[in-house]
Amino acid sequence: MKRNFVTVILFFAVMFFAEAGEYDLAAYLARVKQYNPDIALAAKELALAKTSVAQARAAFFPGIGIQGGYNRNFIDSMRSTPVASLPGGGPLVYQDVDSNYDNELTFGIGVTQTLFDAGAIANYDKARKGQAIREASSEAVKQNIQSAAKKLYAQTQLVLMVVEIMEASEQLSRDIYESTERKYRAGADTELNLLMAEVDWKTKITSTAEAQKNAELALIAFRNLAGIPLSETITLTEPEEDLSEIPDVPALETVLGIRHDYRILSLSREMADIDRRAAIGAFLPTASASFSYALGGMGNGSSLIGDYDFDSAQLGVKVSIPLFAGGYRLAKMKAAKLEQEKADIALLNKRDAIESDLSKLSLRFKEAAQRVESARLIAAAAERAVSLSQTAYANGLATQLTVADAVNKLGTARLGLHGAIYEYRASYYDWENTAGLIK
Repeated sequence: MKRNFVTVILFFAVMFFAEAGEYDLAAYLARVKQYNPDIALAAKELALAKTSVAQARAAFFPGIGIQGGYNRNFIDSMRSTPVASLPGGGPLVYQDVDSNYDNELTFGIGVTQTLFDAGAIANYDKARKGQAIREASSEAVKQNIQSAAKKLYAQTQLVLMVVEIMEASEQLSRDIYESTERKYRAGADTELNLLMAEVDWKTKITSTAEAQKNAELALIAFRNLAGIPLSETITLTEPEEDLSEIPDVPALETVLGIRHDYRILSLSREMADIDRRAAIGAFLPTASASFSYALGGMGNGSSLIGDYDFDSAQLGVKVSIPLFAGGYRLAKMKAAKLEQEKADIALLNKRDAIESDLSKLSLRFKEAAQRVESARLIAAAAERAVSLSQTAYANGLATQLTVADAVNKLGTARLGLHGAIYEYRASYYDWENTAGLIK
């Protein structure tokens, strides 16, 4: 009986710890990399691009085919055939002769090899460039998802802290209400102060419930991004106060060299160059070579071969020269040139946007740092004000309204502090993503 009881306790203990998870930022990012569906989809797209390269490369390898066959003829095919002529040059003598064999066995092998095809070369170059684009796109997806995960982690910490602040504020308001109620019953306070304390407390209950709802919604998004079961209890262990130093603005060329989205546009420009060369290559001839070898045997009765055997070998070269396609090739060249110009404009726009974003984020980062320092001073002053108001109220030197006002201002100051910390962290993560520093 005792053994069964211990087993049950161990079972529930294992279930409890299996459904609870503690995540610092590094652990959360590792899980996002492993289980996020968008990252998995990007990996599949990259694998598909690699197969496209293999398909395009196949055009440069020889094509080899083997063919064999067997026919059994059950009915003789008789054909009138001249077999002799009368002496002295008379008319020919015809006789029906069996023109097929009972058994016909054939075997052949053929090889074809492309010697030159500008279109195949262009397709292979495009497939390789497409793979490079997919690789850059996959890295860009990882980078963006990790940046979003970092911000979501900080946001979830913020909403959980809001719940904690609101619950503490609600408890303080409740304590004030209970203290006012005791004084009212003792005749040391007024009914008006009691009612105002009750209203303040009940209002805080509603605000706390709304904060708890927002926290649950944030935790759902937090779990979904990393593929965490919704039933798992989440505990965030990353120290909120550990703030990164204000970074130096890197050189623009350095950023452009590591930004995956800029590389995608650059590769797209190279793809437009390949399209232009492919359009020009449509005017060039194509050449291919082929070789075939066949052998066969025919026989009657039980003999498969022997009565008549043959073999053949053939080598061929084919050249195809396009002469006129109704202006299609000229139109392709013009379209390819326009695509090149579009790619150039897109690169310039992206360059300007990245440079502008870096400057804006640097200013935003510095402003967020100042907000954090100011919010810390305000929160410290608000905590001191609450302590003084509670002491004064206990000694009869302040009213309940003074204490309630100080408590409300403390809650506002703490919310402002944590909001400023979140804005600082979000600014840093955005700057990190814009500078291409997320690995």
